[in-house]
Amino acid sequence: MNESIILVMAAGQSRRFGSDKRQARLGNGQTLLMATLSRVMCCEVDWRLLLREDDDPAALLGEAFAREHAGRIWHALQAGNGLGGSLGDAFRQLSGEAALAHVQVAAVWLADMAQITPQTFHALQAQADGVHIVRPRLEGEDSRPGHPVLFGRTLWAELATLEGGEGAREVIARHREALREVAVGDAGIHHDIDTPAMLKLRD
Repeated sequence: MNESIILVMAAGQSRRFGSDKRQARLGNGQTLLMATLSRVMCCEVDWRLLLREDDDPAALLGEAFAREHAGRIWHALQAGNGLGGSLGDAFRQLSGEAALAHVQVAAVWLADMAQITPQTFHALQAQADGVHIVRPRLEGEDSRPGHPVLFGRTLWAELATLEGGEGAREVIARHREALREVAVGDAGIHHDIDTPAMLKLRD
């Protein structure tokens, strides 16, 4: 299995939510961001967290957690340009890290998706390699593709050129021949949070 890393994309502006949804509290007291990071850490692979340039990691994550994982926290200088800008920042940093030269697969995991299971990630990881794009598709009637999306290293240079827009859709569209879709039974692949009402439904 190719060595993998998870990029947790948490540099968005939360405009539709109305406030910083990363700090919205779930019923168990966890913030949405920490709930997502808990799922990511259960996958037992390396990870990096993308925050906005002006974010205070201690305020978002708690001082102890931010200190312990300071080396895993990156800042997206183009966060104001949308997800595409943050992805471009993430893949430029990833490609430039000599210590990560062995990594062949990067998973893009949105920070408001706290219900994806580690089992789903591992099913995707098993189909991933350095030259393919792998994403989940829900079994049954609702067969839309979901998240996270795993990108092989050969795609990273192209992802690193992104400066704005909706993210990696254009890259995926240009490389349909490299796309692998994995059927899963995990409805969490579609459960992103855009409004406070959605947060209550997912709690």
